[in-house]
Amino acid sequence: MTDKNNAVPGFQRNVLPLAIAGLGCISAMGAPQVSAQSGLDTQKNVQAIEEIVVSARRRDESLQEVPQAVSAISGSDMLIAGISDLTDLQSQVPGLTVYPARATSSTVTAYIRGVGQSDPLWGVEPGVGIYVDDVYLARPQGALLEMLDVERVEVLRGPQGTLYGRNTIGGAIKYVSRPIGEDTEFALRTALGSYNQRDIAASVSTPVTETLYASLAVGSFERDGFGKNHLTGAEVSDKQLYAGRAVLEWRPDAHWSVNLAHDVVYDRSAVPGAQRMLANGIESFFSGEAPLPVSDHRYDVDNGFANQSNDTDNSGTAVTVSWQGNDRWSFKSITAYREGEFKQAIDFDLGPYPIADVDGEQRDDQLSQEFQWQYSNDGLSGVFGLYLLDASAGGEIRNRFGLPTVLVAPGFESILGPTVALYGASGGNVDTDAAALFGDLSYDLTDSTALNLGGRFNREKKRAVVLNQNMADADFTTPNGQVTADFDAAETWTDFSPRIGLDHQLNETTLVYASYSEGFKSGGFNIRANTAQVPDSKNPYKPEEVASYEFGIKADISESLRVNAAAFYSDYENIQLSIFTGVDTTGDGNKDSFFGDFTNAGAGVIRGAELEYQWVPSSYFALSGNATWLDAYYQEYISADVNVADEQKFTNTPELAYTINGDFSFAVTTWGNIDARLSYSYRDDVYPTTDLSDMVFQKAYGLWNATVVFTPVSEGWQLALEGRNLSDEEYLNTGYDLRPSGFPIVSGFYGDPRVWALRLSIDL
Repeated sequence: MTDKNNAVPGFQRNVLPLAIAGLGCISAMGAPQVSAQSGLDTQKNVQAIEEIVVSARRRDESLQEVPQAVSAISGSDMLIAGISDLTDLQSQVPGLTVYPARATSSTVTAYIRGVGQSDPLWGVEPGVGIYVDDVYLARPQGALLEMLDVERVEVLRGPQGTLYGRNTIGGAIKYVSRPIGEDTEFALRTALGSYNQRDIAASVSTPVTETLYASLAVGSFERDGFGKNHLTGAEVSDKQLYAGRAVLEWRPDAHWSVNLAHDVVYDRSAVPGAQRMLANGIESFFSGEAPLPVSDHRYDVDNGFANQSNDTDNSGTAVTVSWQGNDRWSFKSITAYREGEFKQAIDFDLGPYPIADVDGEQRDDQLSQEFQWQYSNDGLSGVFGLYLLDASAGGEIRNRFGLPTVLVAPGFESILGPTVALYGASGGNVDTDAAALFGDLSYDLTDSTALNLGGRFNREKKRAVVLNQNMADADFTTPNGQVTADFDAAETWTDFSPRIGLDHQLNETTLVYASYSEGFKSGGFNIRANTAQVPDSKNPYKPEEVASYEFGIKADISESLRVNAAAFYSDYENIQLSIFTGVDTTGDGNKDSFFGDFTNAGAGVIRGAELEYQWVPSSYFALSGNATWLDAYYQEYISADVNVADEQKFTNTPELAYTINGDFSFAVTTWGNIDARLSYSYRDDVYPTTDLSDMVFQKAYGLWNATVVFTPVSEGWQLALEGRNLSDEEYLNTGYDLRPSGFPIVSGFYGDPRVWALRLSIDL
């Protein structure tokens, strides 16, 4: 692994105070409006900061009037920010960590303020909820969405159980699709770039009759691989993703509307490349030669596993019925069905021999129903809802292990040969039935002070049917009689999560608020359980709970200066962790297999501060950015009946992260405008995995990005040239370290290398 640290001198945490680092961000307040007006207008007037309207509290209101930590990026701002999918939001939203789950390309791992979930196993609830037009995506597979026909993205930080249908303990990411207008509109987005990137997306919306409207958006996103498989010559870490969305909306009168939406995502990308970070001595038992050395390339592999599947199919249909009554009441019904299938193959050892090869299929479906009532009157407003979810997820995982005979069956080398193959299958299904009542109310105590009260009652039942067993053949058709887990179990949890807050308008441009809220994430069952070796692995793991205190301020100090800040303290209990546990299946005292265990770590504390700043001194220049300071630590972490909290650390929780954007704008004679952005993002040291591997540990690093956009006077099209990771920084997103399980295997999955793209946007 190359040790590159591109943090800019003078920008280290001991030099750059948090108050300076958080040079506010477009994610919280929209991109600075610094366009040079067009033509020969050269007046250097101070620019008023654009007002951003969000629906974070299920009603449209100014971002600066929402007494919560909320970030929003409009679709028009995504071009200058270089945002094309969910991972690009990380640098522009404080407290957010998001990247592809290890060994996948479109499965999302998301954390907000240190709360998330890194294991995409079926039946495990994510810590950060992802919504598409108020529809909750229960599974992370295929949730690494492209920005296709998106009006804006909102990110809410902290527990969100009183506002959204599905309870989300860490926060919520909400995609808001572009609404269908009264006129026919057409948009085209194309991109050509490095690694033969070739993207094309088109959308059209139009009235069909006086009361019926329709829209259609389709996109193809392709790119060659960042690396290759030396054995087969096949590419790895490429991109072949295809998406579409169709909408019909009926508006019979001014009060009613019925929206029918269907979306699909197909991902046919190759398996992700990874770096082999440790020489694997087991290879010598297969080849009789020295093992392959540590890889000198962050993406190239030597995978010998014949199955290289990495396919994801997701689709969903939603019907939203809306009624706008008098000026006080409105109603919405959201009925949605989603289903998906995910095929994956992982060559853990990244080598040519069958030492640790795993593949499998996952499938899921969900039917949800939300009824939502909204009330708004002078001094009183709120939302109340009922949410029902019926979800099922299951599949099978097939494990293939090749081990030295001297370890598995010593003395039988002459009969069995130098290596022995072991096969195991893990399969089952997890059904989830959830029901919740939720509400959030805001009452004006005075003209400038409001009391906010909310609550959520949640009941959730899960049933798991699991059969895990060892197999006698490589085709997984004949069990060998060794059953590692066979159970049918169910558990029900109930929870009440309150929220109380107080906000005060100090003056017309400054809001302060304080709040207390609780969050809940249900427990579940480990589908990979090995009850033969670890009997407790069949028991349900407990629900997570968090109690969060927050204080914030939102201030428009002048027409050109905006500062938003928040400080929070969270008590985090029963933290759910996924770990690899080595097991001895032959009884000889040696670990010859491993399984993914799921457990509760105990309790911890996460405290931190977030700062967002936007300064637009003239029509030619603006500064924006964000900063987050996090201090996360365990208070209790029980291992072998011993509290080892002092030895543990939170994953995906950098102590300091910040982004600074510099925007420049000027007119090009009478042709149009050029807008440019130079952006620097810094992230502190981080452990991506729960095993706290010293080899997968990522040191602090920084990334440079830049975008130049030309907009003609006609404003009917835009041409953008963007570059990302300009210094070609090598940084780890995540990885595997199987040494504690008895396997000399360590692999690292890296972020994207330096890339560039030329983007053309046409709006008619």
